[in-house]
Amino acid sequence: MLNNFDKVLERDGKLAELEQRSDQLLDMSSAFSKTTKTLAQKKRWENIRWRIYLGLVVGGGLLILLIVLLVIFLPQRSEGSSGPQAQNMGP
Repeated sequence: MLNNFDKVLERDGKLAELEQRSDQLLDMSSAFSKTTKTLAQKKRWENIRWRIYLGLVVGGGLLILLIVLLVIFLPQRSEGSSGPQAQNMGP
């Protein structure tokens, strides 16, 4: 009977240690979860920022291309002629 009582006390000590470890793991898992959420949000914003930069670069490139094409293909007016000249018809 005394032997059984010793085993119960030993088991109680092991259960208390196991409970302490499980509490530590729970705390660590909560911290890990919070860290992963923070990191995921940071990476998401970083990804959005790079997409905005890429969009600005592509938009700027298209704007430059449009300006170059307009300069090349639009007819340029000479400084002396501001419009069609009417011919003077005699009597």
